[in-house]
Amino acid sequence: MHLSLSARLALIFSLITVLSLSLAGVVLFNALTHQLLGQSDLALQLKVRHLCQLAGELDSTLAIRDHQERLVALALGDPELALRIETTEGTVLIDHDPSHIGMIALPAAPACERAASGPVQHWSAAGTVPVSGVASMAKLRDGSGLKVGVARSMSDQAQLLNSYRNIIFATVASTTLIAVVLCYLFVRRALVPLRAIAASAQSITAERLDSRIDVSSAPLELHDLAQTLNAMLQRLQQGFDRLWQFTVDLAHDLRTPIGNMRGASEVALARTRSATDYRALLASNIEECDRVTRMIENVLFLARAESPQFALHRSQFDAGEELQRIAEYFDGISAESGVQVQVSGHAQIYADRELFRRAVSNLFANALRYTPRDETICMVAAESTLGASIRVQNPGEGIAAADLGKVFDRFYRGDEARSNSGTSNGLGLAIVKTIVEIHGGTALARSEVGTTAFELHFPAFRDGTAAGSI
Repeated sequence: MHLSLSARLALIFSLITVLSLSLAGVVLFNALTHQLLGQSDLALQLKVRHLCQLAGELDSTLAIRDHQERLVALALGDPELALRIETTEGTVLIDHDPSHIGMIALPAAPACERAASGPVQHWSAAGTVPVSGVASMAKLRDGSGLKVGVARSMSDQAQLLNSYRNIIFATVASTTLIAVVLCYLFVRRALVPLRAIAASAQSITAERLDSRIDVSSAPLELHDLAQTLNAMLQRLQQGFDRLWQFTVDLAHDLRTPIGNMRGASEVALARTRSATDYRALLASNIEECDRVTRMIENVLFLARAESPQFALHRSQFDAGEELQRIAEYFDGISAESGVQVQVSGHAQIYADRELFRRAVSNLFANALRYTPRDETICMVAAESTLGASIRVQNPGEGIAAADLGKVFDRFYRGDEARSNSGTSNGLGLAIVKTIVEIHGGTALARSEVGTTAFELHFPAFRDGTAAGSI
């Protein structure tokens, strides 16, 4: 059976109330019982002491019978009290028992000047009536001894304790019932903000991801929950917007090569062409297919790189030597473009070598695309206590300040570069940023009049791991 949160809290608070009241009732009942029994025992001891003092004023056992009324007068007014005086030989001189308690043989304390009494004894008369009694020895003037015993039925005190116990039970039961009802009502009312948060979250749909939970009306205990939910909604909205924009850009970029192939094919089919024209058409279509293939491979790489199961094969190597290899790989293309390459610096780096080459190659290809003829691209490796940094710098028109924060976005290209979409699909720099971030580093773009620089920062290598890596 699944209980609501209101019912659970109400039961918990009610259980605490019951336990608290029960503990208080037990403590009070025990205290009252101890106090009543203590007062009764003290009264019995005082009675015995008084009788022993009176007996000590008499001359002999015969005087006991003569002063029977005086001695019994101490028990008058209390019908539950019994009195027995007997000689040391067991002869009963006085036996006053109006309530028929049936006094037992009580152990008697020895007589002394201070008339000390023995310990109070407790037993049950007729099997159910509680009785308390005490006895003590006394000496007459002639030196003979007496045993003085006093007992009292405790039925009246037992009734009082039973009544008090019933009152405690009734109080605990009624208070528990009231506590359950009140706790449920108060808890249900206190959880109204939580239900409001749930209603707000339920009203948020894919078309209303910009809605947020009102934190101001939530109690302090729910502020963190509401803020966490709002942060989650913010991330969902950003991811949804990014996915939507990604889909739109991907569709736009796929439409271009497909449109080119369709258009060229329709033109070729409009009339009979030569074999050379058909071969040219097929070659053009193959180039467009290669372009689509590269785009799909890049998209798949970005999707895999963002997966938590993506594995890095890290190793330690010299970043300067890798930059030199990359420059040599692009030597033919750079020479054809009339661009020179300058490599400098050394830095130990702990990263996936293949991914590092891919990231730097993308930066170099991007720099080569926008570098004028007879200019130089600089690739620099540097090392510091914070880690290793790679800088790829090229001269050119530069990037507008408004575009610097967007150059690493997927499918982002400046308006002027859209016409050059045949050589760029807008994913190169996004791949660079993703590679650096999965290594725990950062990618930055800086641009001034006449020069543009991209910087990759990798965390420091310490004890076989990269500091700050993920």
